[in-house]
Formats: sequence, C-alpha cells, structure tokens
Amino acid sequence: MAEESHSSESHGEHSEPEYGPTYYAPVEMPMPRLPRPPFWMISLALISTVATWLPLAIIARARQSTMTEPRIQLVQDMGIQPKFREQQTNPLFADDRAMRLPPAGTVAFGPDVLQTDDNYYRGFARRDDGNGQYTVVFAGALPKEILDKAHGKTPEAKMHSILERGQQRFNIYCYVCHGYDGSGQGPVNQRAMQLKALDTDLQNPIGVSWTPAAQLYAAQYRPDQYPDGKIFNTITNGIRTMPAYGSQIPVDDRWAIVAYVRAIQLSQGGAPPDVSQGK
Repeated sequence: MAEESHSSESHGEHSEPEYGPTYYAPVEMPMPRLPRPPFWMISLALISTVATWLPLAIIARARQSTMTEPRIQLVQDMGIQPKFREQQTNPLFADDRAMRLPPAGTVAFGPDVLQTDDNYYRGFARRDDGNGQYTVVFAGALPKEILDKAHGKTPEAKMHSILERGQQRFNIYCYVCHGYDGSGQGPVNQRAMQLKALDTDLQNPIGVSWTPAAQLYAAQYRPDQYPDGKIFNTITNGIRTMPAYGSQIPVDDRWAIVAYVRAIQLSQGGAPPDVSQGK
C-alpha cells in the first residue's frame, strides 16, 4: 500500500493536470475590404474634381485676354440702375435739367473750395497793365506754400522731400509716356511707335495716329523757355494729345512733379533754378 501511495504521489508530481489551460497558435485574420465602387461613381468623382479647376482656368484666361465688351457682373448692386447722366434733360423739373444748381445763398466751405490763389492752384497770375488788359504770368518757381508744408528743418531737407515725392508721382503718372529719364521713350510711346511702323499697308491701314511724347530735358522745356507754372498748368489741364491730370494728382503732388522735372533737366546739363526761394 505504501508503495502504491508513493507511486501515485510520484506520478502526480510529474504528470500534466487533467484539465489545464489551452494554448492556440496566433492566426492572422484578413482585413475586411470595401467593395470596389461602381464605374459611374468613380467617373462622377473624377468629373467633379476636374470641374473645380475650371474657375481657376477661366480666371487665368481672363487675366491674359482683352475684350471690347464689359465683363460679366453677377452681382449688379448699383452698377446698373435708372439714372440721369451729366448734361441730360429731366422733365421732372421746370428747367428740364438733370443737373441741379446749388440752392440760392450756398456758401463754399473749406480752404481748397474757392481756390482764389491762382499762382498756387493754377500756376499763373493775372496782372493788370492799368488799361483793363490782363496778362497771364506763369510762376517762375515753386509756391511758398509747397516749401512751407514740406518735411525738413532746412531748405535743402525740404527740397529733398519734395523731390522724393515728385519722383514717386512721376514714376506713377508720367513715366508711361515720358520714360523714367524724361526722354519721351516710355513703354506707351514705344508701343505706339512700333504699331505706327507696322502700319505700312495702304490697302488695310491700322490707322495709328500718335504724337511722340515730349523730351522733357529738351531746350524748349528749360526754365528760361518753360516756367515752372507752365509745367504745372500743363499737368493740370493737359496739352495737345496729353490728357489732363488735375483730377488725379493733388495740387502739392503736381508741384512736386514740376520740381522733379527740373531735377531731370539738371541731370541732363541744365542750369539749376533757385528753388530755395518760393514765390
């Protein structure tokens, strides 16, 4: 019995339990895959993607194309509405005028409304010879108001700020025809001359008519022939084929351009005017 018991115990120490843990080898499960979309759905997605590029292509094309008709305006706002233009008739009023006069007794307000200083606002002054005859005398230098309002503590510093402003405005408004150096060879003038040179077909002429831009440092535009006030007046009202810039360039900027034109002439061998004493 003892042997049996010992044998039984010894067998129990080395044998596996009747009900023990079960181990399984890892098995890789396949990932679920979505079914392939139908052909019409793929086609619709591709067409929609390409369609989003069309506005960009149209915009890029519009930036490079020219046309005589105005562009399409989706949001009209106040762009198109019934209205009276200048110099039109309006039967609503007894005088049939669409442009209404100010009410009687209206008083102008503001320092620049009356513009009584002809020398400053127009570049010339009217002088009475004593017999009722008035002579127009163009200003021979910058007005004193321009120098007084310029930045700087010395006349030289003030003139430097005026010339910087004049150069900036000149490069915006005048360069396109007169060129950066005042030679009259700006891009607009060059293009017009190119078109004029191509207009050689007498049967089908292009019809290019162009007056070359002035060479600003030529002798006829020097201070002894063309006073500062006359240049100012030309910028304001235009001359021959040159348009007027009075509505686009403020008074002080026009005088600054005059000063810069003189600087261009000085760089081309002209005598320096006495700009330190405004008149």
